[in-house]
Amino acid sequence: MSLPDNESYKIKAGNFQFTVKKSVALAYSSDKPVKHLLRVGGEDMCMEYVYNDINPYNVVLQWLHTAGQKCADGEVTIRGENTVLLIYASVKALRQYTPVKYIDFLDNSHFLCKLPNNSTVKIFLNRYYFVLHGKTWYHAKFGAYPIPENDALRYESYISNYDNPTKKPSEFDFMNADLNKLFLPIWNSTKTWREFMNEIKKFPNICQKMFPWYLSAASIIMGGSQMPDNLRIDVGKLNMKNIKVERVEKQAGGRIRMKNYIYDLFVAPDCPIPRECRKLKYI
Repeated sequence: MSLPDNESYKIKAGNFQFTVKKSVALAYSSDKPVKHLLRVGGEDMCMEYVYNDINPYNVVLQWLHTAGQKCADGEVTIRGENTVLLIYASVKALRQYTPVKYIDFLDNSHFLCKLPNNSTVKIFLNRYYFVLHGKTWYHAKFGAYPIPENDALRYESYISNYDNPTKKPSEFDFMNADLNKLFLPIWNSTKTWREFMNEIKKFPNICQKMFPWYLSAASIIMGGSQMPDNLRIDVGKLNMKNIKVERVEKQAGGRIRMKNYIYDLFVAPDCPIPRECRKLKYI
């Protein structure tokens, strides 16, 4: 039995309950395919997929935004591993409508970090997580890889550099006297980026300690190139066996409050300014 083109309902996944809204956007002209939209969230729609019937196997994740949003019922925060659950649950809902094989998206994710002087900065998740763990967040959680193939090969070389002693310079400036005092002894006693990062990730408030220098580190590891940001998830390789998703029917006369994507209007510095970083006090 085919599902309706337009419907709203709730699903339960783990301890969370999400709202699913399926709709259709009519084409502007007869030669354009009809777009199907699937949004998932709570009071705020925190993610949106787009696909069409001409190529139902390739789906585009238009946006994913959880920071400061109400992405599930109740007063709960969706971040970290809860975001992973949200995405898995959304994929299971998506598969009810289209035989998706690949999900393509632009990885421009960021998060906010508070520095020792109480100022707030914006950190690019792909490069920050790569410097910290040797792979991007979406690669670590969903096996996402860059497209096209030449970008995937370039990304693989970055992973190789992370464990290559020749790619870790003998000297490095952490852009701050306190950070140099904290990190240089560890830097001088480790051979690869992975060895070094495994030691310093134990420090508390690591995002504020990495902000002055993480982009410089990423540039060195990537040989001065850019991090590919067009990614693809192979849905067939996702391990969703233990993800239980239950559809919850609406109560008679009930109404689901629907809000569109709330844009992030918070403006914060996203690139370290050396003279400002050197003024920060960490010790």
